[in-house]
Amino acid sequence: MKLQVDSNLMKDHDSEDLVNDEIQSLRRDRDRLLQGLDSLPGLVGYVDLDLKIVFANRLIEQWYQRPLKDLVGMHLKTLFTEEHFCTVEALLKRVLSGEAINEEREICYPDGITRMVHLNYMPDSGSSSVIGYFFLVRDVSQRHSTELALKKANKFLDQEVRSATAELQLRNDELLAENLARRESEDRYRIVSELTSDLIYVYQIDKEGSMKTTWFTGRLSKEFSPTQTEDGHQRMWGPIVHPDDEDILTHRFERLMNNSSSVDEFRVIDKKGETRWMRAYGRPIWGNKEQRVVQIMVATQDITSTKNVEQQLDRNRQMLSAALDSMSEGFMLFNDQGALIEFNEKLNQLFPKTAPYFVKGVHFDELLKRSAYSGEVKDALGDPEQWMQKRLKKFPSESGSVEVELADGRWILSTDRLTRDNGIVAIRSDITDRKKAEALRRFQEAELAHILRRASMGEMASALAHELSQPLAVVVNYANGLLRRLDDESGLTNNQTREALSNITRAGQRAKDIISHVGDFVRQGDPEVTPHSIRAIINGVHQLLRDTAERHSIKLNIHFVPKDFLVAVNKIEIEQVLFNLVTNSIDSIQQAACNIRQIDIVCKFDDEFLTLTISDTGPGVDPAILETMFDTYITTKSRGLGMGLSISRTIIEAHGGRLWLDATFCKGARLCVRLPITRNDKKN
Repeated sequence: MKLQVDSNLMKDHDSEDLVNDEIQSLRRDRDRLLQGLDSLPGLVGYVDLDLKIVFANRLIEQWYQRPLKDLVGMHLKTLFTEEHFCTVEALLKRVLSGEAINEEREICYPDGITRMVHLNYMPDSGSSSVIGYFFLVRDVSQRHSTELALKKANKFLDQEVRSATAELQLRNDELLAENLARRESEDRYRIVSELTSDLIYVYQIDKEGSMKTTWFTGRLSKEFSPTQTEDGHQRMWGPIVHPDDEDILTHRFERLMNNSSSVDEFRVIDKKGETRWMRAYGRPIWGNKEQRVVQIMVATQDITSTKNVEQQLDRNRQMLSAALDSMSEGFMLFNDQGALIEFNEKLNQLFPKTAPYFVKGVHFDELLKRSAYSGEVKDALGDPEQWMQKRLKKFPSESGSVEVELADGRWILSTDRLTRDNGIVAIRSDITDRKKAEALRRFQEAELAHILRRASMGEMASALAHELSQPLAVVVNYANGLLRRLDDESGLTNNQTREALSNITRAGQRAKDIISHVGDFVRQGDPEVTPHSIRAIINGVHQLLRDTAERHSIKLNIHFVPKDFLVAVNKIEIEQVLFNLVTNSIDSIQQAACNIRQIDIVCKFDDEFLTLTISDTGPGVDPAILETMFDTYITTKSRGLGMGLSISRTIIEAHGGRLWLDATFCKGARLCVRLPITRNDKKN
């Protein structure tokens, strides 16, 4: 027996190590998530209904010049300046009323910087009302400044275009007197009016294909220093183009000379030595008389700020992609149309047969179909269509997650939730180790429960002898009666003989049932959960312990509710729990030599739960073990193993119930067992 207990201890330690590893893994995942949030370029956090900060990333320390630990729990009115709070007070009322906020405001922050910020406030709705809101605050000052600069540049461009147009008109009036020249001039003005840019210039193309500038805006010479040729014309981008983009200008010139418009982006080096991004719109002017391109009109925009923003967005996307790929779970994000828009590499590892179909734009039902028909899902092997229909009903599932067993033995936990914009976030976690640990724990609990039942054999022996004495006495009495009547000259009638034999048969069957019941109680096997009458379970335990209680002069009372109830349980395990609790009460009363010797088993029904209380008139629970009485190896008995209460609580919790000590009971000890029932489980 000691070797077996030691083995079980080792298994318990192994199980505890697995749990500790899982906890450490969860902590590492939490730390990585916090690091990812702290690396975001925006302010992210959560505020509760009392306008107190519950959570925020590290950026809040920079903006508000306070450490994060001081900011968490702080009221917004304390954190903000009075001016700042007045700016957003109306927005806070709107978001706490359930409205999502998406606005831009200019706000002065405690770090001394006035920022143009984009505010995203998203209400967090509970079951019936808003309980707080999430916030995302992004600094869009640079973009705002860029937009203002762009407006100013466009205004300046309009002036330059008008000036350049007037200059062109004057030149064309002087150089071209014929109607063809006037029509070409009108075309030129129309094209210029269609172009919106920062820089405008015109090339004249001679018959040898040489390009000479006709005119250009003054900003070119101020910022980019066009190179002047020997004949007095200007070369725009060639001399200052970035070395890596020279081929772009070469191909651009070829397209324009072939009478094809061209839009190109390239880098140049300005007067200050800084790299600038340019977007050039080129349009050739075809000369019908010359049958070639005679002019090229170009409008160029400085898109450096736009490129910088795009590059920052690309970096943010790369950071997000890296964060997703670092997750230990598989991640998918579907839009409101059900199309996949984001996923990580972990999915390919979790679902290798479906991996080729993880592409942006694919729908969940298509992925489900590929997985089911590839033989990847165990439950779908028999009927993939039926399994798909059941699975789609739980996508998304607001009530909980779905456990899916794969054909290779792995278990995947699927959690699918709706986003605020009606998209779906899907998380896939490998819970194989957890399932193995649960199976091991159930096996160990069954082993311990069997040991406890075997340990209870001594108590049941007297109960078995008492129960068997009655039906055996009936058999003996009726058999002796038959023998006496056979020796009597009057003899027996057939009816008298039949009645006596029937009574003997019933008594024998009763003895057989008693032995079978005790055998089931101590027999080891897989637990089977089926509906059982709670009244029958209690009566069975009462029969087993009635003789023991009477032998110690203890009154064992049972109080039932008017109705009986069916509970889906393992009958032997629940009998084991009640047997153990009543036996503990008997031992407690016997050891303390109490004057009042009584045990009451009370059955009550409350809403959807059935509550059993076992009360005794013993000395109660020793305060020294009050907090640890349900732990393993805690006992007050001289020969106890200290496993009874621990195993009993494990069995009840495995049935979805609860076992606890009623601390308010002061006349001894009262233990309470609570088991769930459903409406269909009620039995009149």
